[in-house]
Amino acid sequence: MSVRKKPRRTPYVKPTRKREKKPVVTPAQLCIVAILTTVLFAGGAIFLKVTSTSAFNISTHHDLQLFADFQKFHFNMNGICIGEQGESIRNDGLPSTIDMPNYTLSKGVSITIVAGSPEDPYNESNPFTLQAKHKGADTVYEYSFATDKIIER
Repeated sequence: MSVRKKPRRTPYVKPTRKREKKPVVTPAQLCIVAILTTVLFAGGAIFLKVTSTSAFNISTHHDLQLFADFQKFHFNMNGICIGEQGESIRNDGLPSTIDMPNYTLSKGVSITIVAGSPEDPYNESNPFTLQAKHKGADTVYEYSFATDKIIER
């Protein structure tokens, strides 16, 4: 005869409650992330606008100085400046009225002759004056042969 062992009984233990699963991201956290992302993108856009406008202004100023130096050199060599009042050299998508095939301005820059006579650029009463602007910026630069300075308008 064989003796069968009864299985051991363990005392009754109440099953543990399953924990409620909390969402990984709460709506408040999501709102904070959205606000921070918006602020970051707005700050980046403002920074980009300021730096690109500054770069446009620098290239416009530089192009005007180079063109004025070229005009002075041309006047010293030939006794006349290139262009008449109202004419312009451009690289902003519009056609130039001053024909200089080997001279190129920075992209977006236009230089216009606003006053003066090409035969007498240093005339105190009516000096040869150049104005430069960039299509991406609001600043206008002006160079006068009488003062030999670039001013910002």
